[in-house]
Order: sequence, then C-alpha cells, then structure tokens
Amino acid sequence: MKSKKYKILSLVILLVISLLLTAGCEQLLDRFIGYEQQLPTPNNEQDMIHNSEDDEEVPSDESDPDMEEQIQEEKPDSPQEPPEEEKPTGTTSVKVSVVGDIMVHLNQLKAAKQSDGSYDFTQVFQDIKPYLEEADIAMGNLETTISTDEIGYTAYPRFRSPESLLSALKGAGFDVITTANNHSLDGVEFGVINTLDKLDEYGLLHTGTARSPEERDRILMIEKNDIKIAILAYTYGTNGMESVVDQEKLSYMVNYLNDISKIEEDVQRAKDEGAEFIIACTHWGDEYVRNPNQSQKDFADKLFAMGVDVIFGSHPHVIQPTEKKTITTHDGQEKEVFVIYSLGNIVSNQRDRYRDSGLILNLEILKDYDKETIGIGHIDYIPTWVYRYTENNKLHYRILPVKDFLDDSFDAATNARIKEVWNETTSHLDNEYLKARD
Repeated sequence: MKSKKYKILSLVILLVISLLLTAGCEQLLDRFIGYEQQLPTPNNEQDMIHNSEDDEEVPSDESDPDMEEQIQEEKPDSPQEPPEEEKPTGTTSVKVSVVGDIMVHLNQLKAAKQSDGSYDFTQVFQDIKPYLEEADIAMGNLETTISTDEIGYTAYPRFRSPESLLSALKGAGFDVITTANNHSLDGVEFGVINTLDKLDEYGLLHTGTARSPEERDRILMIEKNDIKIAILAYTYGTNGMESVVDQEKLSYMVNYLNDISKIEEDVQRAKDEGAEFIIACTHWGDEYVRNPNQSQKDFADKLFAMGVDVIFGSHPHVIQPTEKKTITTHDGQEKEVFVIYSLGNIVSNQRDRYRDSGLILNLEILKDYDKETIGIGHIDYIPTWVYRYTENNKLHYRILPVKDFLDDSFDAATNARIKEVWNETTSHLDNEYLKARD
C-alpha cells in the first residue's frame, strides 16, 4: 500500500516539475524542491561592480535604433596622436650686409639743405641701395645724434643731424643702426633719447645706447629664416661728454667696452634667450691707422671666448683687415669666428686718401639642419667711394659701389681715383677666404 502511494506521489512530483520546467519558473522550482542556489561572495570592488551589473536587465538582441544613436553621440572621441612635425633638412641662411661710419659733416649738411629749409639725404645712398636691399639684415653705425630744428644742427666736434637722415637710411634698405660710438653723447641726454625715439619712429632697429635700465638690458634679437641672431654694440668712449651727463643715467645710456662684466652678462643673456649666432659691433682702434693695434686683437679674443661669433669694427675711419680663425670658447666649444677690425667710412666729408672710401661687407650665417651646425658661410665685400661734386653751384654726395663705375663714367681725375680705391681696398683685404665681388 505504501509502495503504491509513493509511486503516485512520485508521478505527481514529476508532473509538477515537468510543468514548472515548461513554464520556465526556475525560482519557483528551486523553492519547490527545497534547493537554494549559493552565489559567490564578492571579494573586491571589481566583483561588486560585476555582480551589480549581473542584476541589471539583459538587453534583447533587437537594439533600439534611437538608443543606439544616443549612445553613439555620447561616446567620447578616441584620443588621436598629434601628427609628428617633419624635421627640416638641408640648409637655411641669413645674409648680413654691414657698412661703417655714417657721418654728417658741415658740407654734407649744406648739400642736403633744400630751398625750403628742409634736408634731404636720399640721393647720397641711391647707388648702394640695390646692394643693401639684397640683404636679410643691413646694418650701419650712426656716428651722429638726431636733433631738431629748434635745437639746431651741427657737425664736428659735436654732431647733431636732421631726422631726414633716418628717412634716407630707411629708404636705402637699412634695418639696424648701432648707436654706441664716441659721438653718442654729442646731444647729451636729449640727444640719446631723441635719436632712439626717431629711430623707432622710422622703424629702424637699434642697439648701443638706451633710454632706461630696462632698455639697456634688452638684447636686440632678430629671427630670420629660422636663425636667431643677437646684435650687441659697444664703444671705447664718448669724447669726455660722459662728465656732463647725470652719472646715474650714464650707467645705462651708453654701452662701454671697458665694462667687461656687463658685456659678459649681455652675451650670456643672449644665449639664455636662444641666440644661435652673436654679432658684436665694436667702436675702437686708432683713427686713420690702416691696421689694428694689439688692444683690438686682444679684445677680439676676449669677445670670441665669451661666445661672440662675428665682430664688426668701426671708428678708425679707414678700412682695417679681417681675420678668420677657429677658437675655443670658455665653455669648451670649438668654432670658427670672424672679425673685420674697421669698416671705414661709408659716408663723410673726409677727403684724404683711405678716408674717402669704405665697403659693404656681406656675410652669410649658415644653418645646416642635417649636421646640426650654425656658422659662417660665404663672405665677400663691395668697395665704396664717396663721390663729392658740384652741380648748379651746389655740393652733392653719392656713395658709389666702385665695381659699377670702373668704366670711365666721369672726368679723368674722378675715374683715376675710383680705380685707385679699387686697388687700395682689394690689395688690403683680399685673402684666401675673402674676395671683392666682381
């Protein structure tokens, strides 16, 4: 009897299980058969996140298009690596053209004065303009100060010139004017300030004198053709005029060669600011002497050891030779350096032999991307001569590129002097690394 009851009970149980399985009610089945599923206890935060996700409703295979679009919009863009810049190859260069002393003597003032009382120096520079415009940077030494009609204009021994001189320089293609020379203080404090104000007005960069301590410490930095060039300027003295200037102002108004510590600071500042090439313009040497003295040579070596690459000298009013050599700087760098001890006069009323001539020196600064070097490239020069003549009872001045006027364009005496200047200059300067341009 019991056996029959058990069989009936078993059949009932099997029937119920079968119905439950068919209905998919797994939880009810577990309870019915007294079985409780044991879930694992989460051991860490990641397990907790995983388990909580398990409790979420599993989406069906058929996704909602609107929901999919929304998810797509909210999905952040995957970060992309910025394209790597291509490193330049080959070479780049900067051509620097530099002239010597720009002077305005009394006869030049008379020649520039117009019938209406104004001054015009444009004609003086017209013949060299095409050569200056070839340069990336054209430079010259302004050996005068800029004055006003009210104060007046004077020549030697204290030079004060009209601002129209700057207009002519800008129009001829000059970019940089150095102002550190023995005539920097000819107009005292006003002369320094007004000269720099007017240079700014005409868009001419400048270095060598300053209106404030901050300007004194500012390095003239020019970046051309992916080369960063610093230009510095210093003078041996200021003709005793420093004694009549406020001494506090004098500490920043003029850059002097005897202040070695400041020069060292300037060179280091230029390096710190990223200068790849450093030019120093030095007003030094003995007037009217055609060769440098030992002091010039020793000082050049000091500047090179500090890190200066090229020196452009002025003040003797005659051309002095060049020197190119390999040196080792204080920080152990070996490099090639160049100096021209004096560029002579580019324009003046000085008519004695050698003083009436000068040159345009052209120097290439060459950057080689492949070799990772920056140094001195090609150098050449163009001899110049100041042609002074009278026309319509009035004096005139023109700076002639000598090579363009060897064809007997003028009277016999002028033609002979032009040829002499060519021979004087080339015999004095030409060497294995430097030749006059044909």
